[in-house]
Amino acid sequence: MDSLNRPILFRYLNRCRTPEGGYCYFRDPESGAGFPNGADTCCALAAYRFLGSDPPFLARTGRWLREERDRNDATRLSPYLFWFLEGLRLAGVPFSSEDHDCLVRETARLLEDWTSSSELPSLFEDLAPLLWLRRKASLPLSEKEKGRLKELLDLEVDLPRHFPLPELRTRVVLMEESGRFSKEMIAKERSKESEYRHPVFGYVIVPGSSRSDLFILRSGLLLRKDPLAPFEVRSLESLLLLCQSREGGFGPVGGAVPTLESTSAALELSHLLSRLSSSTEMT
Repeated sequence: MDSLNRPILFRYLNRCRTPEGGYCYFRDPESGAGFPNGADTCCALAAYRFLGSDPPFLARTGRWLREERDRNDATRLSPYLFWFLEGLRLAGVPFSSEDHDCLVRETARLLEDWTSSSELPSLFEDLAPLLWLRRKASLPLSEKEKGRLKELLDLEVDLPRHFPLPELRTRVVLMEESGRFSKEMIAKERSKESEYRHPVFGYVIVPGSSRSDLFILRSGLLLRKDPLAPFEVRSLESLLLLCQSREGGFGPVGGAVPTLESTSAALELSHLLSRLSSSTEMT
């Protein structure tokens, strides 16, 4: 999407970079406020990837991620494990055998470490990115893990509530990863995306709601199979641009404080819109 203000976006990302090489969304170079963390560093590297640009001082960022990963036990648990490992992957730093072992151990823990059905949404939120990362690292699920995942997904269906759109997206991803659901069942679940479409907000959190943000829009487009009509592309582009701040970064909604997580989501959304817009023009 050419209408993004790329120069100030690059300035925002650069301002968030700390001397150690990591990133922090509330970094203030003048006062020295803001300490690097795995989540912001991962999101910043993803933002550069969507922009098609190499981050400055990438080797320093990779070293900070590896050093923090090796010395901090918290990085062995979700969601920290994903942030640091995905950051390493985006920085071009190879995974160690310990990294692989941690991915497998944490997957096993998540599949077993829960006590009630109400915990399943948060469990799946942690599990989905780890399984995506395992696929990237060529660490497929065992048959036992696939069976356990299917059991949990079947149990979630019985919860008396509407799935928020990001949870529906996570559910479809996990159904695909489990390998235990037919293509027809996955397609049926994915087709529920149309129930969340809104003529003004693009997508909403649950059917009949008016709540929307960049993360909800991204979830809808990631689920969507049919192309966007031209008026939908224009409407979603307008919603996206309203979220860009004067500093260059994006907030989750218009007028919100920009964060690296929202900025990464905005750039992914821009990428999706460009792809779906091209598909629309080709039909």
